[in-house]
Amino acid sequence: MTRKHFASYNFWATHIIAFCLISGMLLLTNSCRSPDANSRSLDNVVFDASFPGARLSKLEKIDKDHFKAIILPEFEPVNKSPWFAFSIVSEKQKEIHVTLSYGKYQHRYIPKLSHDRKIWKRINDSKIQVDTITGEATLTLPVSKKKLFVAAQEITSSADTYRWVDSILILHPSVQRSVAGKTVNGKDNYVLALESEDVHRSIVLVARQHPPEIPGGTIAFKYFYETLLEDNKVADRFRKAYNIYTFPLLNPDGTDMGTWRHNANGKDLNRDWVDFSQPETQMVKTYLDAIAEKGVEINFGVDFHTSYSGPYLLILDSLNAQQSKGYIDKWIKNIESNSEFTVEARRRSQDLPYCYNWFFNHFKAEAVTYEDGDEVDRNVVAERARQYAQSLMEILLNDPQ
Repeated sequence: MTRKHFASYNFWATHIIAFCLISGMLLLTNSCRSPDANSRSLDNVVFDASFPGARLSKLEKIDKDHFKAIILPEFEPVNKSPWFAFSIVSEKQKEIHVTLSYGKYQHRYIPKLSHDRKIWKRINDSKIQVDTITGEATLTLPVSKKKLFVAAQEITSSADTYRWVDSILILHPSVQRSVAGKTVNGKDNYVLALESEDVHRSIVLVARQHPPEIPGGTIAFKYFYETLLEDNKVADRFRKAYNIYTFPLLNPDGTDMGTWRHNANGKDLNRDWVDFSQPETQMVKTYLDAIAEKGVEINFGVDFHTSYSGPYLLILDSLNAQQSKGYIDKWIKNIESNSEFTVEARRRSQDLPYCYNWFFNHFKAEAVTYEDGDEVDRNVVAERARQYAQSLMEILLNDPQ
């Protein structure tokens, strides 16, 4: 072989070896990652994150039957809401340990467990240890051939929400569903309208801007909405006096991506109600502006969320509250007079780019951010939502218009 041929051979051999090494490294890395690889098997235990709403960034083995599940945000900066969701199947029935690690973030949610994604239970206190220094949490889990779902909150994908919407449409044919716009990823984004041509007042509900916020953003919202649709004197009168416009899942992209906070563009939708840079918030504005142009007044708005320090309501600041009709104060008094609930109300500056602020700044409609708590008993979440909805209907019906 001549020197020239040897140099050429050496050049291509070097590049081929480098390519193989890089490819091997990528395959090794991807085998541990989710949702790119979706699943990973270690010690005959399979961790899967292929379903909508899953979040598992990487998996490592610490010791026999002890694994580290690394949970990282999809975008930064981000609120400290480390959402995780994955399933586990084991060839053998046994107990394993899984350490949840969030990088620079701290553990927040008490894990919820389910075999069918319908019935969920909080992990037993004796089966979780939280390291307050590292922010990691180690779970002791019973695994077997029967799939076990492990998640920060009850997994509720866009498909789950839309099945609930389908059930609403069957029970209440007067509710109309339409596509109000598209998401970043091109998904249909829906609005539910219960309206009459001779009714010129309305309320608006917005749900699940932030994917992990299941207690308030999904559970409370559903019970609140269903209460408005009930067959009783107050609800019947209310629907004859007010149209109801509802956005049941404002962020389906983020929900199915398992994001901690954002939409598919990495934007916090509840900070976009001044700039309207995202298709999801643009959709709400365009739809409600069109409603207002038809002569329908937007009278009240409720935006459903969840907080670690909930439950509470974010309400108008003092100055703007004085310029309002006082629905919110009357509503709170009505709740506390007719139920066992005490309402914590927190005022925020009207300049903040929140959804409920936009309702007042744009339509002069009173509005609140409805916050429930991460770990509040779900029966209490449901009962609070029913009571709040009932009380709000009573207050709005007492308005002389």
